[in-house]
Amino acid sequence: MRLFSPGRAVVLGAAAALPLLALLAGAASTPAGTLQYWARFSVLTPAGPDEPAADVFRRLRRLVWSEHKVVRGEYSAWHLARAYRTTAASLQATNNDELYILNPGRRLVVHNQDGMLYEVKRASETLERIVSRYHKEPKPAQRFREWVVKANELPGYALIEDYDFEKGERLLLPGIKVNFDTYHFPVVSVPRLSSRFGMRRHPVYRERRMHQGIDIPKPYGTPVYPARSGTVIEAGWREGYGMLVILRHSDGYTTRYGHMSKILVNVGQVVQRGKTLIGKVGSTGDSTGPHLHFEVRDRDGKPINPSVKIGRR
Repeated sequence: MRLFSPGRAVVLGAAAALPLLALLAGAASTPAGTLQYWARFSVLTPAGPDEPAADVFRRLRRLVWSEHKVVRGEYSAWHLARAYRTTAASLQATNNDELYILNPGRRLVVHNQDGMLYEVKRASETLERIVSRYHKEPKPAQRFREWVVKANELPGYALIEDYDFEKGERLLLPGIKVNFDTYHFPVVSVPRLSSRFGMRRHPVYRERRMHQGIDIPKPYGTPVYPARSGTVIEAGWREGYGMLVILRHSDGYTTRYGHMSKILVNVGQVVQRGKTLIGKVGSTGDSTGPHLHFEVRDRDGKPINPSVKIGRR
């Protein structure tokens, strides 16, 4: 756990157990190799935990941070945010990751305040340079600088003069959020897959074919949402796919939503990830039952495994 104080971070926990020096009077003159010589380096207090309990973060008002190892049952950024008395947006910005799916064993930086915990990457970074990354206009930049100085208990002169940081220091940037343009599943909850990406025996034609997407079995009429924000470039019937919607995204990639029972968008319409209802699950085209066929394709139209894109750009 790291406790912030003006200009520096104090490290606590097992990794920070410090030797207690000069325990014996006249240790400097004690011959090397004797018991008395080595006794002055002894650690007389037990080490603290590597990962303090989340309730420690909730009780403390000062900014504290640590690493957290994800365990089974911690399924989202919102779950961790409640535990550490912060917000999901703060954890996402701090880790530069949407944290849409959390797998056990993954390590994340956690803290107990609202904002991005910024890590100084090089010794030449200054407060002015960091502020300018997020605010260009003079008035918003000065106001943001005041928030940063207050939140991190920096000395008052940092308001009028530049302030230097050392590499590795952490700085809370209040209110900073990151807009992640990543892929989500096109249905409300994390789904079960009935057929994955890759070679398979086609359920209709009974021959081995490349399955260019994933199949998500859902009841007839289940709402379908965009996996990413984008623009509708096709909406209608296509052989094999049945009722199909294709979206183009800001990086030129496309997503396909097939076998739907109903289409609720038009070509040229701009849609928002997880918000715009684009259609409903059905069993049109080459289908043996109600499910959503979902594809991701790159700029050249080459299919990509959707499962590896979930939570990523």
